Amino acid sequence: MFKGEKVFESEKSIKYLFQKSYSKTNSLVIIFSAFPTKGKQPAYNFVRTLSEFDCNKLFILDDFGSRASYYLCEKRDFSIERSVISLINFIIKENEIDHVISCGSSKGGYAALYYGIKYGFDHIIAASPQYYLGDYLLDQTNSQDVTLFMSGLSADEDHQFLNEIMPKMIDETQSKPNIFIHLGKDEPHYENHVKPLLAKLNEVHINYELDLGDYSKHSDVGKFFPTILKDNIRTLLHYPSLEITQSTNGKQPIGSQCTFEAKTESEKNKIAWYVFRENDRVEMKNYSTDHTLSVTFDHVGKYYVKAFAINSLKHKVSVSSEEIEVY
Repeated sequence: MFKGEKVFESEKSIKYLFQKSYSKTNSLVIIFSAFPTKGKQPAYNFVRTLSEFDCNKLFILDDFGSRASYYLCEKRDFSIERSVISLINFIIKENEIDHVISCGSSKGGYAALYYGIKYGFDHIIAASPQYYLGDYLLDQTNSQDVTLFMSGLSADEDHQFLNEIMPKMIDETQSKPNIFIHLGKDEPHYENHVKPLLAKLNEVHINYELDLGDYSKHSDVGKFFPTILKDNIRTLLHYPSLEITQSTNGKQPIGSQCTFEAKTESEKNKIAWYVFRENDRVEMKNYSTDHTLSVTFDHVGKYYVKAFAINSLKHKVSVSSEEIEVY
């Protein structure tokens, strides 16, 4: 079990991880997961990627069937979807949320689009999503195990049923979320899934932004999307940027010093610092407009610092430095 994982009991039991904002923000980022690597169990995606943001984050696990259900259905019964949206509505109500972003890549991108469009979320950030599930599961990946769980009838009927889920939902919706879609310009997904999706969005007058990367493998979305996801969330929710530079790294003798500098987009952003030795906090510096920290290593051990940046909106991010081993 993932640390902090909980189970929401509804028609189906939904496993999830909710990370509440310490700053009590009123926005929620929902993260849907992609297919797990073959031979591995379903997992939460982008937990580490989004760890720098002090915002409300809801990671939802799709561990139904043999590998996945697209957060939708079992034998055409959409009790999984009803349970997932019940969880989302519970989190929204309990935390007084009034701004929702859904995100994910591949299968997670499909789910982010499906839930974001159907339930009227404010923003959707999707990478290389599928659109025609029947084509993808039966023709392109031979995922009959997933198809059998979700649809469970003859192959022809399954194919049509799965292909129609997203188009039918878009035809019926009244919501107009802001949509951002990223994928490689030479990925097969672009021709097979994203172009038909964009045609449907154009048909119903839902605006979108398309971002094409210079790559051709579907798996490469894992290399490019994390940074794009962070940049989009930072822009949408008005979080500061933050990175750390340091004057030394690697192995250093006892008594040596290192100067750390926090790089952020505004000198008005305030910076706080924690210094860790062997994962124990040994020093701290409260928020100020001084963006540097000098540390003298007076004990043997492994050190790193963590910087926090907060802007005028009280939105906070944090990042950690590279480790320094003192001998």
